[in-house]
Amino acid sequence: MALAMVIATIAGTACLTSSPGGPADPGISGSTPPANSGPGGKVQVITSFRPFTLLVEPIGGDHITITQILPPGADPHEYEPSPKDAVALKNGRIFFYGGPSLEPWAADLAASSNPDIKLVTFADAVPGPVYDQMKSQYKDFPDLTRDPHLWLSPRLAKYYAAFVTRQLSETDPGNATDYQDNAAVFEKRLEQLDSDYTAGFSDCTTRTFLSSHSFLDYIAATYNLTQIPIAGTSPDAQPSVKQMAAVIEKAKAHNVRGILVEPDEAEDLSKAISAELNLPVYSFTTMEVLPPGPLTVGDTDYVAIMENNLQEMRKAMLCR
Repeated sequence: MALAMVIATIAGTACLTSSPGGPADPGISGSTPPANSGPGGKVQVITSFRPFTLLVEPIGGDHITITQILPPGADPHEYEPSPKDAVALKNGRIFFYGGPSLEPWAADLAASSNPDIKLVTFADAVPGPVYDQMKSQYKDFPDLTRDPHLWLSPRLAKYYAAFVTRQLSETDPGNATDYQDNAAVFEKRLEQLDSDYTAGFSDCTTRTFLSSHSFLDYIAATYNLTQIPIAGTSPDAQPSVKQMAAVIEKAKAHNVRGILVEPDEAEDLSKAISAELNLPVYSFTTMEVLPPGPLTVGDTDYVAIMENNLQEMRKAMLCR
């Protein structure tokens, strides 16, 4: 219902702004910028939420202007778009989002706001043959329907970089060489990040950790770790007493030494098990929710955030 109201609002706004001498678009202050163009003639890129902003920005560089749909504190799974979001999409040239499992509202809103905008789903970033190879190579490599957090695996992030480069180059071929050069620099950082994760887990007291829910499947699979999720796939799931008891027994059997949780996630279940097993809780930033307040350089750099996550994982598994 909320999405239908937004679509109706933007449709009405479009009728007003297309009429000669009609009132200015109420969603934009001042004059309306040219469609598909940001300040200074830059490519107007729309992203749904933070991980994709952090992956697009270093490749787009000075040639793009990014507008992120989700505001600070908003969760992409539960977000209800506003007329302001529809206006942003109306003026965009390319829209990066995760896919229907993450943002069920995104495609319909974009199509109704701007039929000409290029829709790019990060669910398509990892080529099918590569995904199939990884499923055969790594034990417990998840299906996309089980865990959409592919961006949390440094080993998969390089495919995101190549994907973004291709999409921006096709959209703005005049600056394709710069996009490719930016991507080459970023990909070297991603390769080093992958090496850091491999080395960081080379000497740990245990290779098993508890997580608040199943959001670290890709990291666990690609680095030969074992994740024991407390609440399964959904952070909102409430395990039964029997399921909780099974998690506790499995954690004891695998010598678990720590619990990883998302910073803004409800931690009641994690804290209950933490108290039961006398285990510390460590924060892992999935980048899904934009933190409130001023952002530091470390808050806006994908590699820096993932390096910090590595250190938290090392603490949880007592790595030397």
